[in-house]
Amino acid sequence: MAEGLVAFARSIGAPTTLRDLPGFTPKHIERALQAAKDPQLEMKLKNMPVPLHAGLVDEYMAPILAAAEKGEFDLIKKM
Repeated sequence: MAEGLVAFARSIGAPTTLRDLPGFTPKHIERALQAAKDPQLEMKLKNMPVPLHAGLVDEYMAPILAAAEKGEFDLIKKM
């Protein structure tokens, strides 16, 4: 399904990776990962479709963001 959505986005000229967004840098990913570990945001992690805690951010969220940056679904780690 995701690959179909990416193909559709490409067909209409929409960005398909984070790298396609103007101004995106790897610093955005670093900041997102740091923010996800902020204790004040813990409830946001727990309320995700697959609940996480700060100790799992690097293991599971980092590969998702790397996949979004590069457009490579195989980088996503399954639970």
